[in-house]
Amino acid sequence: MKTLHLLFLIAISSTLANAQLPVSLTLPQASPFEERSITIGLTEISFEYSSVGIKDREIWGELIPFGRVWRTGANKNTIFTVSDDVLINGNELKVGSYGFHTIPGEEEWIIIFSNFSEAWGSYFYDETEDALRITVPSEVMDSKYEWMKFSFSDYTATSVEISLKWAYRKIPFMVEVPMETTFANIEKQFKTRPAFSWQGWIQGANYTLNNEYRMDKGLEWAEQALNRERNLQTVGTVGKLYVINEQKSKGLEFAKELTETWFENWQSYYSAAEIYETANEIELAKESYLKAKELVPDENSKLLLQQRADRLK
Repeated sequence: MKTLHLLFLIAISSTLANAQLPVSLTLPQASPFEERSITIGLTEISFEYSSVGIKDREIWGELIPFGRVWRTGANKNTIFTVSDDVLINGNELKVGSYGFHTIPGEEEWIIIFSNFSEAWGSYFYDETEDALRITVPSEVMDSKYEWMKFSFSDYTATSVEISLKWAYRKIPFMVEVPMETTFANIEKQFKTRPAFSWQGWIQGANYTLNNEYRMDKGLEWAEQALNRERNLQTVGTVGKLYVINEQKSKGLEFAKELTETWFENWQSYYSAAEIYETANEIELAKESYLKAKELVPDENSKLLLQQRADRLK
C-alpha cells in the first residue's frame, strides 16, 4: 500500500512539473520580418525590420504619435547596416550596424542612428548612444502603401536615395559612398590572386577611365597589365591613359603599335582611333575609324564606326 501511495505521489509531481514547463510555438508573425539591401560601388547598405500594416487604423498622429521616438517598424528596433563609412545627407556615418529610430512630425522627421542596435522597440532608447541624427522633410504621396517599407531609388555610382514609405507618407534621405571608398576596396583586391593576371589590372584601369577618377593610378595598373601580357587590350588601354596623363607622345607610340602589330584586326584600328581622339589628333582618329569600318564584318558595326568618324570635327 505504501508503495502504491509513493508511486501515486511521484506521478502527480511529474504531471505538475510538466504542466509548468514553458511551451513555445512558432506562429505566423502579424508584422512580417523583411530584409532589404543594395550595393553602391562595393558598399552594401541594408535594413532589417518588421513591417507594419495600416489595418484600417489612423497612422500618423494616432497609432504613431508625433514628437515621440518610434522603433520604425514592429518588434525590435529596425537595424541599418553599412559595410563601409558612408555619408548620410552629407554627414559621416562609420561602418557598422545601427538601431534605426525616428521621431515623426507633421512637416519634418528626425532620423536617428543609434550605436545600440539590439533594443526591443524604442522603450529603452538612450539619446547618449546616438551616432548620428538628421532632420528630413515628410512628403505626402499620391499612392498609398498599406505596409511600411524601405525603398531604394535614384541610384548613381556613388549614391542612392532611401525612403521610408507608409500610409501616403514618404520620408527620404540620401546615402553617399565616396568614390575613394570604392577605389580603396579595389586597391585591396590587388593583394590577392587577381594581381597575378593581366585581366584584373586592366579591369581596374578601365574603372578609373570609365569614372574619370584617379587615372594616374589607372595608368600604373594598366602598365602592370602590360607587363604581364602585351595584347590589343593592354596596349590600347595604356596608350589612352598615357595621353590622359599628359604623356601624349608616348600614347601615340602605342596607337602606332596597335595598327602595325594587329594590322588585320579592326579592333586595333578602333583602339588606335580612341587614342588619337583623346589626343585631339582628329584626322588620324577619323582615318583609323574608317579603316576599322573596312575590316569589321557586320553592317551595324560599319554604320556605328562611320558615325564615329562623321562626328569628328
